[in-house]
Amino acid sequence: MGGEKMSEKDFQLKEYVQIDGHQHGMIIEGQNKENPVVLFLHGGPGFPAYPMIKASRLEWTKFVTICYWDQRGAGMSFNSKTQGPLTVERYIKDTLAITEYVKEKLNKEKIYLMGHSWGSFLGSLVACKYPEHYSAYIGMGQLGRFKESNQETIQFLLETAITRGDQKAEKMVGDIVFDENFYVNRDYQKVLSRYLMKYGGGMKRKNYSMSQVLKEVFRCKPYTWKEKFNIPRGSLLSYQAVGETLAKTDLAKRTPRFEIPVYILQGAYDYQTTCNEAKRFYENIEAPDKQFFLFEDCAHTPFVEDQNRFIDILINRILVEPSAVVGS
Repeated sequence: MGGEKMSEKDFQLKEYVQIDGHQHGMIIEGQNKENPVVLFLHGGPGFPAYPMIKASRLEWTKFVTICYWDQRGAGMSFNSKTQGPLTVERYIKDTLAITEYVKEKLNKEKIYLMGHSWGSFLGSLVACKYPEHYSAYIGMGQLGRFKESNQETIQFLLETAITRGDQKAEKMVGDIVFDENFYVNRDYQKVLSRYLMKYGGGMKRKNYSMSQVLKEVFRCKPYTWKEKFNIPRGSLLSYQAVGETLAKTDLAKRTPRFEIPVYILQGAYDYQTTCNEAKRFYENIEAPDKQFFLFEDCAHTPFVEDQNRFIDILINRILVEPSAVVGS
């Protein structure tokens, strides 16, 4: 492993790290090397969050140093010749290796682990099993039971189509046969891609589309053109690799007891990873301190949609000692 030296002032570092013969890419940003460090686990699986976060102009480097790591098979970390099978166990091992690298580079005994969507699945597993590395776990768009979440999603799409008088959508959604193989059902995937963001239950509650997602990716300067094209490619392959595991796992049963604080930030209109399932996960885990923050007018990305509240919670409720927190 190796990379650039840290400066004393504002910094943005793009680095590549070797883990078991495969090159992983990451971007580290901050303004003060004394700030707490957050390792951000993106969702997808296989879809880096850095382009969207940068396009949103989220200003959190004043308070934390963020490591945006592209997971094996995603964006900067895509290489079909060296990445090997994409398994949950492999992702966990990689996360630990990146954690050790970031801790050493930034001279931190512990860091914060933040997982979004699929990253919340991975982050929960890692934080539960290896708490010694982390100050807290922060879940956003928190997964719980993927199948039950998608059952809510399809009901939301059907009810919204009926309310809007969208007969074409109503028929498409109504014709879906939802069963144990929903995660590989092409008709269901087509419905999701066509209507979930349109109906405000996808990445953002308002004014967002897949064309905007792609614009953010291809306008993201730190990525090479090859890395940009590898994002949609890697996302497809990553989902194919772990979709079955996601579909068949009750995450709260896999991670019943945490030894570190757990904070869940969830959009009420999130129908990619539903609020009800996130709440159920929260209620069924144990932790020395845990808090659930509902973002009432947000969907899947509350950290982008309601930036002021997100930063307020981060500074005043998470990056403080649990004993200093009053209320919920």
